[in-house]
Parts: sequence; C-alpha cells; structure tokens
Amino acid sequence: MVFTQAFLLVIVAYSVDALKWSNCDGSSPVQIKDISLSPHPVILQKGAKVTFSGMFKVQSAVGMNYKIDVKLKRKGWWGTWIPIPCFGKCTHDIGCNQLIALLEGERCPLRSPKEYTVRRQEHVLPDVNLPSFLTSGTYKVQADLRDKASNKRISCVEAVVTITS
Repeated sequence: MVFTQAFLLVIVAYSVDALKWSNCDGSSPVQIKDISLSPHPVILQKGAKVTFSGMFKVQSAVGMNYKIDVKLKRKGWWGTWIPIPCFGKCTHDIGCNQLIALLEGERCPLRSPKEYTVRRQEHVLPDVNLPSFLTSGTYKVQADLRDKASNKRISCVEAVVTITS
C-alpha cells in the first residue's frame, strides 16, 4: 500500500497540462519514456479518480530492493520554490515484487535492456484535510529511486504540477 501511495504521488506529479517532466539523471539505468495521466491538471478532492499509465526502459541491471526518496516544493511569491516538509515518511522501501505489480505479466528481476509498460491504473483520491490555499498551487516534485543495498541511483524524475482543489 505504501508503495502504491508513493508511486501515485510521483505519477500525480506529472499531471501538468502539457505533462512536463524529465529524467533528472540521464546516466541512471532506468529512464522514463512516457507518462499518460488523466485528468490533468488533477483536482484534489475526495473521490476524484486519477488514471495513469506509462513506459520505462531498463538499460542495465537494477537489483531487487529499492528505496524511493520524494522531495516536494511549492511555488511561492516571486517564483521562489519553498521546500515542504514531509508528513510521515519521505523515503519508502520498495521491493521488485511491488514494482512488477504495476506491470503486465513480468517477473523479478527486471531484465535489461528492455522496455516495460506500466498498465493502466485507476486510483480514487482520499480525503485531504487541508485548506484549499495549501493544496491548490504549483508544486515541484523530485523522486529519486535507489538500490537499497548499494545506494546506487536507479532512476530520478522531476516534474512541475499544478493542483486545484
């Protein structure tokens, strides 16, 4: 469940009108190739549905156990980015079996070189008990996926997202 929530947070990060996102490390062994998300922008309200799918390419061996570190910043006045502290954990442990649950008919370990398709996922958003002036805005998200044993970067993605509530 924690992995699905962390993955959903990262995917929601791609929900800008033009789906502006980038791999923040072109030398990492996993590169995101495509993200499809609807609706965009995401409307943050209880019961709203978010659907996503995507594609990534594994270019070399990536291990079996990972940790994902998510950093979030909110755009403030005069275009400055203000870091948002984590509520709970910013880093989550993820096993290969949790990752392949998003894929169609795959097994661990992920093979390379190979492209993988993230099957269409639909999630219902939970209730967010924050005032709209805190939830509505422009956010920058960075998700850094690393091998748990060696701390080697597996993938890193950055996105800017506009959320309304």
